[in-house]
Amino acid sequence: MKRQVQLLIGGIIIAAILIGVAYQSFETTVFFHTPAELLADPGDFQGRTLRIGALVERGSTHWDAQRVELRFRVTEDNSNFIPVVFAGVKPDMYREGQGVVVEGRLDSEGVFRANSVLVKHSEDYAVDPAHKVDKEAALRTLVK
Repeated sequence: MKRQVQLLIGGIIIAAILIGVAYQSFETTVFFHTPAELLADPGDFQGRTLRIGALVERGSTHWDAQRVELRFRVTEDNSNFIPVVFAGVKPDMYREGQGVVVEGRLDSEGVFRANSVLVKHSEDYAVDPAHKVDKEAALRTLVK
């Protein structure tokens, strides 16, 4: 009888640990929202730290080097836009029309105050043919 109680308590403890780990992993999973989701109910997102995944609208970028501030608008369908303000260094690979994930907070005026800007880039990598020829020529000079 005593052994059964110990096994039951041990099983409950193990189950509680597994449930806690599963809950924690679900809570820390980071997703991003689209501009349409935020614009559908902006009050629901205000003051919360979140991520927006979208494209940088062409012609919307304003870089202020004196203030080290980047302003642009993000969209997913060229009809719903969210203005973004990022106080920090502009990412090297940042381009208009390119995908970004911005993390920050939506303020009461509908402006997204970003803490970070993550730039999506193409997974395709190709060596420039001119660079390949130059490299082969340099190698031939070393081998001789």
